[in-house]
Amino acid sequence: MKLARRQALVGLGALAFARPASARAAQTPDLALYQAIRDEGLKHGQAMTYATGLVDGVGARLMGSPNMRRAYDWTLARMREMGLSDPRLEPIGPFGLSWRQVRAWARMIAPSDAAFTAVASPWSVATRGAIEAEAIAVRLDTDEDLRAAKGRLGGKIVLLGPPKTLSAADPAIVRYTDEQVLKGDAAEAVRAYYRTVTERRVRQGREGLFKARRNAFLAAERVAAVVLDGGGGEPDVMVVDGSDLGGRPWLTAERPVFPVLHLATDGYARCWRMVASGVPVRLELEIVTEEGDPAEPGYNVVAELPGTDAALKSQIVLAGAHLDSWAAGAGAADNGAGVAATLEAVRILRALGLKPGRTIRVALYGGEEQGLYGSEAYARRRLGHVPRSTTPEQLALPVEGRRTKIGPLVKGPEYEDFSVAFNLDGGSGRIRGVFTGGDPMLAALYRGWIAPLKDLGVLAVYDGPHWPADQSTFTEIGLPGISFLQDPLDYDGRAHHTNLDTLERLSPDDLAQAATVLAIFLINSANADERAPRP
Repeated sequence: MKLARRQALVGLGALAFARPASARAAQTPDLALYQAIRDEGLKHGQAMTYATGLVDGVGARLMGSPNMRRAYDWTLARMREMGLSDPRLEPIGPFGLSWRQVRAWARMIAPSDAAFTAVASPWSVATRGAIEAEAIAVRLDTDEDLRAAKGRLGGKIVLLGPPKTLSAADPAIVRYTDEQVLKGDAAEAVRAYYRTVTERRVRQGREGLFKARRNAFLAAERVAAVVLDGGGGEPDVMVVDGSDLGGRPWLTAERPVFPVLHLATDGYARCWRMVASGVPVRLELEIVTEEGDPAEPGYNVVAELPGTDAALKSQIVLAGAHLDSWAAGAGAADNGAGVAATLEAVRILRALGLKPGRTIRVALYGGEEQGLYGSEAYARRRLGHVPRSTTPEQLALPVEGRRTKIGPLVKGPEYEDFSVAFNLDGGSGRIRGVFTGGDPMLAALYRGWIAPLKDLGVLAVYDGPHWPADQSTFTEIGLPGISFLQDPLDYDGRAHHTNLDTLERLSPDDLAQAATVLAIFLINSANADERAPRP
């Protein structure tokens, strides 16, 4: 933005939107305010500038990696440029192994030559040079399978499990119709998830315990390496997030002691078919890594747009997204888009010179992908926590699992002053609706707030939970945690935890809309007559 236009906008904000300390925004939307935010966000937006700097300039941000440290620095610099108050790193505690992949490759050397696309599983041990061994194809889905395979795998490269089915269809960019949003059809998958969540978590706990037994079995067999099908349902898409082997491989005491490599489905399926038909296959592969501190500290990046109302400024409106990503792609849709839109939303407010009554705090979390580490640490430090079960079955739950509560809420020092937490973590699609997490009074309030946004496609408020993510940290301790329904685009087909999660996955126009809508929700929340109603 040119300096002259910036000065003009600041002057506009000071004249039109600064509020005396005693005055607060009415519940009825301020249409002049909405229009100013729309003009700045949609006509002069910087969301893609932020996204490009983070996604292309920093790249993948695996928790604990050197790139994650670069992301901390990049984010702090953007917050300082924006003029936010006290940009800082807030510790979330020792995370785990500092690790990055330097190089990974694999090829078939017999019965013919073929090079494959390969990515090391996050936090895999290195191979200490290229290794060559016979490939063996096995299904190890039950304890009976483990007993049947005993003594057969030593020194071999294990192809673990049959190849995944590829779709020949090119997945379309998915956008919800207005009818799907208004009727609630777009939210049906979320509702279905929660209808079966109890039994699924029991099953996931059992599966997690089995995966730990399987890892111990493979280690005892002294396999040369384990190769996984990285297939994501479409040619060239590889899902690389560590879920196949389970556990917490970022902890040196828990990670598999054998090298683990993901192959693209075409190469994996070829090897599997040949081995299964009795053709001897020999593979050569190498994983080169760089490892550092086994207890690398993790952080959230935090800063404020301070409140100006003497009676309200201690209350917090939280704008959040997760800064970390998986490592095979560049972390664009998941969740560089959310980071960029959150920074842009606050930039819009700054550019207009708006004066929030409550303090707007930006918190970009670390460690979301491994289990909401960053938002949990934020809440525990300030707001409170609920003691959770530590039984083996509960600890074996995957990232989206939530451990059973075994005690009452222990409130933190900021619990009563907390207003609301917004979380943006659904790719770069435009916002179509709002999930209020079982908070009917808040849902009613937000229906008034979105009324002037229908032309932008924001059509519905759903009084229920969204997919488990950082907003869940707040709803589970009795506080408002808000997430958004966004057009999926190709988030599920090409982006989520894949090697194709690059800048090409982002839609500039949609990202600008999301940032604009978030900016409106932030300033409305900061200047509302009352603190956000609680669930």
